[in-house]
Amino acid sequence: DVAAFLRRHPAFLNDRSDLLETLTPPAERQGRRVLDMQRFVIQRLQRTIATVRAQESEMVTTLRANRSSTARVYAAVLALCESGALENLTEIISNDLPTILEIDVVMLAVEAEPEQIGSLRSTHGIILQPRGRVDALLGPGRDVLLTDAPTEEAELFAGAASLVKSVALLRLRLGRPGRPALLALGSRDPARFAPGQATDLLTFLAEALARRMREWLDYAL
Repeated sequence: DVAAFLRRHPAFLNDRSDLLETLTPPAERQGRRVLDMQRFVIQRLQRTIATVRAQESEMVTTLRANRSSTARVYAAVLALCESGALENLTEIISNDLPTILEIDVVMLAVEAEPEQIGSLRSTHGIILQPRGRVDALLGPGRDVLLTDAPTEEAELFAGAASLVKSVALLRLRLGRPGRPALLALGSRDPARFAPGQATDLLTFLAEALARRMREWLDYAL
């Protein structure tokens, strides 16, 4: 039936060239010891086409993920910009950012002596850290750390530490010495944050938060 159909429609494959990628071409032999190079070439072309299509599909998936990440970070920055008092900002950090960024927990770590913290002592979503802790976690001069094997980094998330499987630590440059701080993002997904991933969007988020924090840090510390 197939053969009869093709005889009645000799130009069928001209309009369905995609079928040529899956069809096995007829062997052409000129003798018992002659290899059919045509088949080898066509099979190689078919494999190449399949590889290119897989790469294109992966690229499209990556572009869609990047666009989604960009939209989430922009939404987070807008939420930070709309916060009012300190209590609103810390509520957005601890409650809203995890939802907006599609992660599990967000903490703000501030480096200071306990007697200097004042109103931050009992503020939800903020964890106090001893002097030198930020550089110890990030490394001097580094602004972003991504890890899919958190150890001491997970301790920043207090009761959620056992849940966290990947972490992003973002240095907050507050413009004045003696007040190091960082934003800690935690996810139960081990692939959410990993070394080698792009950090431009995270750096933008950290800078937006740092600028917002400068408005009230003089009163809080």
